[in-house]
Amino acid sequence: MVKIMKNIWNNYKSSIILTLSMIIGSVIGFIWGEEATVLQPVADTFLNLLYCLIVPLIFCSLVSSIAKMENLKKLGKMMAIMFGLFVLSGVIAAIYMIVVTGIFDPAKGAKIVLDTVTEEYSSSTNILGMFTVKDFPLLLSRQNLMALMVFTIATAVAVVSIGEKAKPIINLMDAFTEVILKLIGYAMKLAPIGLGCYFAILMGQNGSALVGPLSRAIIIYLVAILFYFIASNTLFAYLGAGYKGVKSYWKNAITPTMTALGTCSSAACIPVNLVATKKIGVPDDIADIVIPMGANLHKDGAVVIQILKIAFMCSVFDIQFLSVRNIAMAILISVIASTVMGAIPSGGYVGEIFIISAFAFPPASIPIMVLIGTITDAPATAVNVTGDSSMAMWITRIVEGKNWFKKTATSEMIGSKN
Repeated sequence: MVKIMKNIWNNYKSSIILTLSMIIGSVIGFIWGEEATVLQPVADTFLNLLYCLIVPLIFCSLVSSIAKMENLKKLGKMMAIMFGLFVLSGVIAAIYMIVVTGIFDPAKGAKIVLDTVTEEYSSSTNILGMFTVKDFPLLLSRQNLMALMVFTIATAVAVVSIGEKAKPIINLMDAFTEVILKLIGYAMKLAPIGLGCYFAILMGQNGSALVGPLSRAIIIYLVAILFYFIASNTLFAYLGAGYKGVKSYWKNAITPTMTALGTCSSAACIPVNLVATKKIGVPDDIADIVIPMGANLHKDGAVVIQILKIAFMCSVFDIQFLSVRNIAMAILISVIASTVMGAIPSGGYVGEIFIISAFAFPPASIPIMVLIGTITDAPATAVNVTGDSSMAMWITRIVEGKNWFKKTATSEMIGSKN
């Protein structure tokens, strides 16, 4: 028994510590309430360390991985498959939540007052603008990750086209990637403290929402998102690598999940999620593309939130949500909004702007939808982040063939013997 417990501790030590920090932080936040915000500087220190590593990690690892591809047709194939599966999973998430909200009215019994003066909310819908910046230094900001990836991919293709002369650049990118991964390891040593503080703040700020007028909607959402989190990731991991792949996936998914729940930032989770995805066995050239791209374009958790907002407001205004027109519009809006939100200026309000335009809700409904989005942000981020790694497994299965996971496990076993 002692030996079994020792093995469990050795295999899941970091995950157990992060889980305990989440529980302790949540209890502190529940007791402390709003005053838990005094922990914000400690929490931000950890988050800022991750933010500082995002840009160099994406540039170095992506250039290195793509430049090593002997055939760039593989890159094109992988990108096409990736975008197709991103859209497919978003549609699946939307349909799933439509069914849930169709069975359980999220606004039943809620008394919402909308005749108060509200602040002005606006958002840019310049979707093409997220792929470019007007000055090179702007590429070095985490606010422009899509533009950074476009520039990085173009740089990698240029390196490949140069050939032998560019080998030193590839070696340099490899070395920088190793250094950055080591820095990520250093930063994660602060994760229990940083994430514990974040959970305390989240619980202190949002704990009361569970007993307010939005309580029914939030509870429905939490149950629905937990089921989707488990079912979708298990399914995608299974499609990618079978039962053994599912086991490996869940073994490595805990740290990205805890980081996502604590930080509510898909971008901040890129470093830890990239490490976890590679530990699962996903090849570097696929992980280095899917994880950063997914953080910006693949957000099933956000899709679920958009559907919840639409269903909630339709119920408030006595609009028939389950009509063919409204269902089709809800799916389209939720997938598009989840893709561009956070990736363009003022992107956080893209969903709300799209929703009130399509369903003719009054502008006064925006604060309610923003509040719903704020309360549900943490679990949605966890679904967004973990979905990228399980999706990377499925993409690898299509690109590399059905035996990719077995080959990875075999090569790791040979490496450990040597």
